Amino acid sequence: MANPENVLSIQAFHQCSSLVSIKLNMSNLLLWRSQVLPLVRSLGLIHHLSENRHASEETMGTETKDTHDQSIETWSHNDGLLTSWLLGLMTEEVMLLLDGTETAYDVWNSLGEKLLPMTKEKEVQLTNRLRGVKKGTRSLDEYLREFKGICDALAAVRKPVSDLDKVFQLAQGLETKYMDFRVAMLSKPPYPSYNQFVLALQGHEQMIMTENEENKESINHEQAYFTQRGRGRNQGGRFLSRGRGFTPAGRFNNNATSDQRQNVHSSTRNPRNSFNNQFPPQQISTRNPRNNFNN
Repeated sequence: MANPENVLSIQAFHQCSSLVSIKLNMSNLLLWRSQVLPLVRSLGLIHHLSENRHASEETMGTETKDTHDQSIETWSHNDGLLTSWLLGLMTEEVMLLLDGTETAYDVWNSLGEKLLPMTKEKEVQLTNRLRGVKKGTRSLDEYLREFKGICDALAAVRKPVSDLDKVFQLAQGLETKYMDFRVAMLSKPPYPSYNQFVLALQGHEQMIMTENEENKESINHEQAYFTQRGRGRNQGGRFLSRGRGFTPAGRFNNNATSDQRQNVHSSTRNPRNSFNNQFPPQQISTRNPRNNFNN
C-alpha cells in the first residue's frame, strides 16, 4: 500500500452510524449506498471496498512473527471493524444472503450481485404502479400518501420522478369531479410545482367538503320545516274543546231520549221547527195579537 492506514477505533464507527438514517433491506440498496459510501470515504477505508486483499496474502513468504508488517495488522484491524459496521446497517433478511462473507470487499460486492437485479425489477414494478394509481373512492389524504410512497420508493432505487411528472401523474389519477380544477391548474404554463399543486388540491377538496356540509344542512332544515308545517295543519283542523256541556258534532248524550234526539236533528234542518216546539200554536196567534191580550 502506498499510503499507510491509521488504526481506527470503534467509537469512530459509532459516530458514523448516527449519520445513516435507514437500514439496508431488499429494495433500497442504491439509497443505502448513497449514505454509506461518503462515510466510508471519510474514514479513509474506501479501498477496502474495491481491493480484495487479505492480511495472510501479504504475509506470504514470512516465516517469523517478528517480520509481520504493521500495515498488514492495521489493514486486518480496520477491515474487521468496517465489515461489522456494514453488517450492522442491514436487516436480518439481507444478512442471511451474505452467509460466508469475511471481508468488507466480499460484503460490498455480494450486495451488488444479489440485490441489484431485485432493484431493477422493483423499479419496473413501481413505475407501472405509479402510472396506474387512482384516487377512486378513497379520501384525498390516502391517495396522496400512496402516491408519495411510490415516488419515494423510486427515489430509493435511484430512479426519482421529476417534479413536473409528479404533478401531471397525480392529476391524472383524480376523479372527474376535479376536472375544472385540473383545467384551471394545468391548461397552460407556467405549471405549478408538486408542492404548490398539492396545497391547491387540498384547498379545493376542503371547499368541496364545506359546500357538501352546507347543502346537507339546508336539506335538513327544509325537511324539518315541511314536517312541522304538516303537523300544524293536522292539529289546526281538529276541535279539541272538552268544555262542560259541549257535545261534539255527530254525537249525542247517551242519556237523551229518542224524541230529544229527533227534535235536535230536525232543528238543525229547519230552525223554525225549534221555535214552534218552544211555543205551541194554541199559545201563539200570529193573525191577531189582540186575541192573545183578551184571552
